[in-house]
Amino acid sequence: MDLRELKREVQTLPDLSECAETFQTHWIKPLRSNTNKTFPFLNRLPAETKSEINVRLLAAQKNLSQIKQYQLINQKLTTYSHYLIELKLTTLNGNKTKFKFIAHQLLHDEFLKLQNVIMDIKDFEENIVALSKTYQEVNKRLEQNLSLDESISVMDLPHQKYLLSLIDTCKKQKLIVRQMSRHLAALVK
Repeated sequence: MDLRELKREVQTLPDLSECAETFQTHWIKPLRSNTNKTFPFLNRLPAETKSEINVRLLAAQKNLSQIKQYQLINQKLTTYSHYLIELKLTTLNGNKTKFKFIAHQLLHDEFLKLQNVIMDIKDFEENIVALSKTYQEVNKRLEQNLSLDESISVMDLPHQKYLLSLIDTCKKQKLIVRQMSRHLAALVK
């Protein structure tokens, strides 16, 4: 993947805070609401099951609030792709001063340091894995306690699409950062 393709790939990454918010709207809010106007049958769940689901939903809520903050990764990747293109251009132009400045920024700046971006992506992935696990556990509990029709009406909401979007974004970020590392290593040599 060349630098232009890499930049386009970064630009197509979805807004993580928006995906997390939409996932929350379509999955957590309908299940946590006290009145359950959308799903009145949830009021018939055993108290123990409701309590267990609410504890897990609270954990998912914490994961989502952290995931919203990982939108910063996309912004860092955008900046990084811009600087990599600049680095390539300064190499072609022979501007050694600008090359050294940009290379130093990419390797040592606390905000842009590639190692920090990699660590952020790993943290993001851990949050996604935890959210996905909670999602599966809650849905399994609901399936055990609801009729088929009721279970289908809960699962019919588009929440799974947004969870899959978050998972896919994490995978894309890992691929992009790997490609950026290769480009940086090739340019700095």
